[in-house]
Amino acid sequence: MRNFIVCFILKIFYLLFLPLKVKRNQIVFISYKGDKLEADFRLLSEALEQKRNYQLRYVLIRYENNLLGNIKYLINCLIQAYYMCTSKIVLLDYNNYVASTIHKKGVCVIQLWHASGAVKKFGNDVTRQYRIKNYDYVISTSDVWKGPYSSAFNVQESQVISLGLPRNDCLNCMQTVNNYRNQVLKKYPKMKGKKIILYAPTFRGNFFTGISYEKIDLDFIQKGLGNDYLIIYKLHPLLKDEKLSENDFIINGNKDSIFKLMAAADYLITDYSSILFDYSILRRPIIGYVPDLKKYSLEVGTYMDYVQTMPFPSCYTEEEVVNTIMENHFDLDRIEAFNQVYFKYHDSNSTQRIMSFIDQIIQG
Repeated sequence: MRNFIVCFILKIFYLLFLPLKVKRNQIVFISYKGDKLEADFRLLSEALEQKRNYQLRYVLIRYENNLLGNIKYLINCLIQAYYMCTSKIVLLDYNNYVASTIHKKGVCVIQLWHASGAVKKFGNDVTRQYRIKNYDYVISTSDVWKGPYSSAFNVQESQVISLGLPRNDCLNCMQTVNNYRNQVLKKYPKMKGKKIILYAPTFRGNFFTGISYEKIDLDFIQKGLGNDYLIIYKLHPLLKDEKLSENDFIINGNKDSIFKLMAAADYLITDYSSILFDYSILRRPIIGYVPDLKKYSLEVGTYMDYVQTMPFPSCYTEEEVVNTIMENHFDLDRIEAFNQVYFKYHDSNSTQRIMSFIDQIIQG
């Protein structure tokens, strides 16, 4: 019933906005992940601002599943509809209900997906409340994603364009990586001289059933490794800023840039998060902590056989994580080969390629 009401109101406003002229040089960024530009959106916006020949607009909100949050979201949807009727380019970083409900001729909707790949199934490949459609292009990091993305986003494979993502640029530049690492070490002096482990999991569930993460005993891992090791954790942006430990050798990095933390980390512990693709650019050790792999594969589904495809050990207990790190069970050559498959480009020019692509669309 709620979706019917929202759809009805949205289409009324769409009819009101439909006669409005599309502004040829207007680009709108739309996201419900946060109320400020982050990651790819921030990097692309900064680059476009320097060109000075585009009108940039932003419709940003952090969605909250409560009464007030839903009222704000409905108002935000109407604002989205206005800009989707008046902007030549619509940029999305998450799936979008408004774009899947309305689509004006002459407006180009580009999905700049917030991840460098996908282990877990998502979009139209999982049960959801609305069907995703109406995207004109989806930007990816590699041609290997043409199949999964075409089904997840309901587009043809030819609409999945491998240009790389702005987020990849900093990790492909060693000078930037070193600068980021130094910034993190300056902020957290206790890291100096330590082997740094970044723990960065994805979330479980969804907005409507609740969002959580797989529990892990970071204290056990840190104490098992000893005080030569320090753990910093960064939960998924959709999760709350939870404190996972009181241990002096475990740091809450939820408010830090994930890219700066990756640059500083000597190891990554993750699960089904797409961060494993990003981190592979650095050719450093990765551990998959996946105690719920069997359940997750059945209930959510993955685009690949996790154990066979991932170029790193899969651990099911904290003890296995400790042993894997202590015994150095890593094959960096496999990680290098993995990176070559899942990234078409290995340079720092992804932002420029996307800007050139936008230029081509606007110029006709």
